[in-house]
Amino acid sequence: MARIPPVEQTFYYAAPPAEVFAALTEPKELTKWFLEKAAITLRKGGAFKFTWLGGFSMKGKVKSVASPKQLVLNWVDRLPDGKLYETVAQFDLQKKGKGTLLTVTHRGFKKGRKWIGLYGAVQSGWAYYLTNLRSLLEHGVDLRSGQDALS
Repeated sequence: MARIPPVEQTFYYAAPPAEVFAALTEPKELTKWFLEKAAITLRKGGAFKFTWLGGFSMKGKVKSVASPKQLVLNWVDRLPDGKLYETVAQFDLQKKGKGTLLTVTHRGFKKGRKWIGLYGAVQSGWAYYLTNLRSLLEHGVDLRSGQDALS
């Protein structure tokens, strides 16, 4: 079945690449803006386990890492049919002025009714969480709501 275009979003952060990379890869930092719990072995083939508010968990592998420029993770989601499907989330960091340009490219989606909800959730999810990362890095404020777990 044919694939659809990747979700691609770019954000500017007023923080150096090493600080943004740490926010994407260090469990303590990940829980400040993205997850409730995080574990990651930061090397090619290393395992990760992410748990969001509300208890949803995902296990996956690090496909590649080039600190502080790039991180690629396999991303395993459950579609409405109950099956697990793997996509790929790639984070590219580039120094820009005194800050960092972060581009997330999430690919591997297929065409079809069962993929529509996942594609939309990934699109809106990255916008939500990466905007929250900006708030945290630039203002020290976590914008997540206690209601996030109810969705």
